[in-house]
Amino acid sequence: MPVYNEPNKEKWTNDGRHWYFRIYYRDINDNLKQKKSKMYFTKQQAMENELLFLSKHDIKILVKFTTAANSYFENISKIRKVSTVYSYKKAYFSHIEPFFKDMYINDVSIKKISLWADNMNSSDLSTEYKNKIYVILSNIMDHAIREYGIKSNLVKAYGRFQEKNDKVIPDDKKIRYITYDEFVKFIGVIDDPLWKTFFTFAYYSGCRRGEIQSLKWTDIDFTNNDILIDKTLYEEVKGNVEITSTKNNQNRKIKMSKTLRNTLLDYKNIVMTYKDFSDNWFVFGNTRFLPKTTIDRNKDKYFKISGVHRITMHEFRHSHVSLLINEYVKSSKEKNMKVDTAKFFLMMSNRLGHTIQVMQDTYMHLFPTIQDEIVDLLDNL
Repeated sequence: MPVYNEPNKEKWTNDGRHWYFRIYYRDINDNLKQKKSKMYFTKQQAMENELLFLSKHDIKILVKFTTAANSYFENISKIRKVSTVYSYKKAYFSHIEPFFKDMYINDVSIKKISLWADNMNSSDLSTEYKNKIYVILSNIMDHAIREYGIKSNLVKAYGRFQEKNDKVIPDDKKIRYITYDEFVKFIGVIDDPLWKTFFTFAYYSGCRRGEIQSLKWTDIDFTNNDILIDKTLYEEVKGNVEITSTKNNQNRKIKMSKTLRNTLLDYKNIVMTYKDFSDNWFVFGNTRFLPKTTIDRNKDKYFKISGVHRITMHEFRHSHVSLLINEYVKSSKEKNMKVDTAKFFLMMSNRLGHTIQVMQDTYMHLFPTIQDEIVDLLDNL
């Protein structure tokens, strides 16, 4: 159970004791009670006396839901990436705490979980995101079982969110991207070398935004035509930035096309004219990375000027895959070869840092030739 360190020194005892325990419980008449101990010199003394108190009284200890949640986040902060903890906390404070904050975690019942789930289902959140929130809530309950003696995880018993499968989603709404012609029109209106290079890199590499932000000139090998992707940049809040391992904790090298290589070389020749140039500079931003807000502001500006429909930075990644699918299909037809989707997704999984399954689930529908090959088989009967 948690013990507390009194932050107000005026409330300390004259001899310097400032640790105490506080517990909530229900008496035999189910009335809510609170026990706040006297002060102790050390945290260990407070914990030992709390256990002594509990051993002498047959009472049901109550733990505030927020206390258990805070303890859970403190625990995972020691073992999970900063970006992961931040995304969990953001989801928690937006979608879990508002409903459960006034409860004791002991009192979380199937009925209350059902009411929370009804509120979630009335929102515009996707089923995938709601299940991410579900996992966080379930993890808090598991933590409470380990740390506070809660008997069972009723969140798991209630189950995950289910998606109604009668909604028709057109293929062009599943993922958004820009075609090669649209990219040419978009990049053609950019006269700033930095932004022309940045968006060319995004389109021809398929890298995630954070991977591009964290890239340094030392990561680019013009001799072997390689780009090393071994880190990503994460912006938690303004002024708080972390550079960590990639999303899946795997390093990868990607090859540069002639267009990308020449564009990067031309841009490097420009920045090398600066007196304090260093290969340890960020490729985009020099001594400091480019902030997300700056990237989005310029992206939206150039989309507006070009008249091309606006996409997100992540959708540049989709656009890269779409480009390669079209070129792969075109090349296969010219060589009178079968379109081997398994081979294609194997190559692309390494380039994009995705599993083959994720690649297939996300992009298979972009292949236009699958049904044609099936019809060819039938016609040969």
